[in-house]
Amino acid sequence: MDSSDEDGDNNNGVFAISEDFVESRQHKVAGVSSVDFDGLLQTPLRLHEDLKEGCGGQLWPAGMVLSKYMLRRHKTDLEGRSM
Repeated sequence: MDSSDEDGDNNNGVFAISEDFVESRQHKVAGVSSVDFDGLLQTPLRLHEDLKEGCGGQLWPAGMVLSKYMLRRHKTDLEGRSM
């Protein structure tokens, strides 16, 4: 690899895959949503997604799966708990 690849001077990057080959993901719009995890919560959670600093401030599908699992399998262990 030459220095032009490392510096990003190459239009296709290190792997030479252009956006024509792999479409970029659709960008999410920040906002507030309400989630009850398919009826597992009596009172829905209000979630505010903040996408200013990248993808860290968004709701991740893996987090939804983990939350549903915890509510289905460990709901009694979580009662009365808070963050």
